[in-house]
Amino acid sequence: MKRPQWLPTRSDAPGIALALGIGALAVGAVKLLPPSPLLSDVLVALVLGALVLNTPLARLVRLGPVGKEREPDAYAPGLRFTGKWLLRLSIVLMGLKVQTSFFGKTEIATIFIVAAASVPSAFFVSHLLGVALRVRRPLVDLVAGGTMICGASAVNAIAPACGAHREEQGVAIGVTFLFSVTAMLSFRTIALAIGLDPTFAGLWSGLAVNDLSSAIAVGAQMGESGGVMAAASKSARILLLAPVLVAIALARREARPSGARSQALTKSIVDALPGFIVGYVVFAIARAAGDRVVGDAAAWKALLDANRFVLDVFMSAVAAGIGLHLSVRTILGSSARALVVGAGASVWMAGLTVTMIALLARGATGVAVAVGAGALVTTFALYRGLAGKKARVRAIEQRFDAGELLTLEEATVLLEQRERAGALDDALLRRVLDLLSPSIGELIPARTSPLGHGEGCRWLTYWEGASGWALVAVVREAGSVTPIHAHPHRMLGKAIEGRLEELRFREVEGGASAGAPCSVELVSRAVLAHEELVEADGLATLHVVRAVGDAPAIDIQLRGPEIGRPGRLIRPRERVDVLALDVGARIAAVEEIDARPGQSGDGAAAGRPSPEAA
Repeated sequence: MKRPQWLPTRSDAPGIALALGIGALAVGAVKLLPPSPLLSDVLVALVLGALVLNTPLARLVRLGPVGKEREPDAYAPGLRFTGKWLLRLSIVLMGLKVQTSFFGKTEIATIFIVAAASVPSAFFVSHLLGVALRVRRPLVDLVAGGTMICGASAVNAIAPACGAHREEQGVAIGVTFLFSVTAMLSFRTIALAIGLDPTFAGLWSGLAVNDLSSAIAVGAQMGESGGVMAAASKSARILLLAPVLVAIALARREARPSGARSQALTKSIVDALPGFIVGYVVFAIARAAGDRVVGDAAAWKALLDANRFVLDVFMSAVAAGIGLHLSVRTILGSSARALVVGAGASVWMAGLTVTMIALLARGATGVAVAVGAGALVTTFALYRGLAGKKARVRAIEQRFDAGELLTLEEATVLLEQRERAGALDDALLRRVLDLLSPSIGELIPARTSPLGHGEGCRWLTYWEGASGWALVAVVREAGSVTPIHAHPHRMLGKAIEGRLEELRFREVEGGASAGAPCSVELVSRAVLAHEELVEADGLATLHVVRAVGDAPAIDIQLRGPEIGRPGRLIRPRERVDVLALDVGARIAAVEEIDARPGQSGDGAAAGRPSPEAA
């Protein structure tokens, strides 16, 4: 039986112990120090964790430097467990702190009114800044999603839907995390300065701080009800991840194969829904029922006190885990322009939400609604006017001219624009293919394509222009080998995953028509280098392609216009192991019509799945 992910393993122990140790130390220190409204156990735990990481203490405890997953640091697995499962357990336990008296019409109305204005307007502001700073739209989507919803969780969920690269995913996580920490250091002071009580300050924390753990940690600094209300408002905000994911996926669907969208989108939505919210609600209901039935019982009060202590330690441990990853130099060095986008989005989110909440707290509901509506309408109008399709196309053209990488979606936009402006010349096509680098999730439709392309292969068309040029991905199973063939179109291609071997043949005699005897000679064979550009000159190029090794291979192709007749297929007259031939070997064969999809003259349109196939 597969071990559940929420059960810690032996390798998790060092990281969990380190985070819990620092968290318990922080809780104890706060209880021993004189009471201060500017001091909280989660803040102390954050600072202690950062001190351990950025001082000689790191070497003393053998803590490795911050990097990708921090491997091979022995603490990495446990710190991941703390940031994921211990946090979720803390949220569930937070449900027992919910008192029904905290939730009145005012609080519910506050969450709805503020989120309805702040979440979409933060998206628009992010993209306005992104256009001004020439930041790639997928990276802006990630930063905006992390700011609007729940930090790293939203970034990871949105990445496949928006067409981001993996390094951009890391940049976005770093950026949103940095401003979560900034909120932990500043929100309490701001709330005290403007006179927000713990309940409304907690609501503000949950509605404005992007990272889940940081939002609840900030709320916990506001006082008893602050942490509870932060958890409640943050939970409501997290539930917006599903509709945000749908909206981004639909908005970014232009260049994706229609038959592959719905299934992937549905799966992403299901995967994005946080299950721990259910536990939080169940425990909140249990608290409400317990208060009503056994509210005065000593055992019930003891249970609540124990839950409060455990929760304080767990939340402090989570904050310590944040501090143990807080390498400011790494975050600041990731992307200055993305930092500006994140800063602008975070300041907007915090400023708009605190303004609306302060007005609602003072009973000025009408003014708060007007402020939110005005902000939403204004940012939307600016977004449509300054960050629309024309701005996006212009940004892609600028990045292409600067030699920056293109995703599949961006490549299709560029090809479409250049085709409208004139003919697609070879220099342009080679440059597009050279810069093409598929983003997270863009190749999933090709991997799952129902369209056969011969034995062991499947394919998918991502774009087909009016000129007949098309952008196609071919997925080849490990060890698959094509027959000797020639395409009824020109082809420019490169391998982007796995290893491909190409064998090239020349026609020695015969082969004038289907069924005619012929003879071919092997003239070259080579394992293609990663992303090496290869060209095939239509019917004149006879070749065999093999996926080398024990992993699938994927190649991206730009296919030229069809010549008006099917491709060529060369069948040896006798059984021959083509792969065992030496260069210069000849084969007696018969020419046939290549009837494989996309090779028989039907063109790249055959690479688009029908609705029934999808």
